[in-house]
Amino acid sequence: MRCLSIILLIGFLSLLQKAERDPRLVGKWTMLYSKDANGKIIKDEFFGKNYIEEYTKDGRLILDPQFLLDDMKRLGEITKLDYASIPTFQWTTINNNTLRINYGELGSKDNRYGFLGDTLLLGYSNGNVRFLLRGK
Repeated sequence: MRCLSIILLIGFLSLLQKAERDPRLVGKWTMLYSKDANGKIIKDEFFGKNYIEEYTKDGRLILDPQFLLDDMKRLGEITKLDYASIPTFQWTTINNNTLRINYGELGSKDNRYGFLGDTLLLGYSNGNVRFLLRGK
């Protein structure tokens, strides 16, 4: 009987730890633009590139390989991307308003999110907001 209680307790604890994922995020999103804390559009090296990011049902975040290449070039890290080494990150949500991205060894990052029609708004701690359009 004691063994059954332990098994039930372990099962209950695993349910509590199950990752929450807001189904509204699932799908492909095209990056439109970002605004700074003053509401001004940020016209940086990523502006107008229409990168895609995909949030899968099973919690994977797949970033556009071209975005990764452009970002690494900007940082002076590489000039060519080995597509086999493209990382896949994990995502969960908290209370349908906070998106947590797990970057593996680099840790995790929480950002606020919301929707305006078919547009996803991601709010960052520095006051910037990124706008992404739902893919068809």
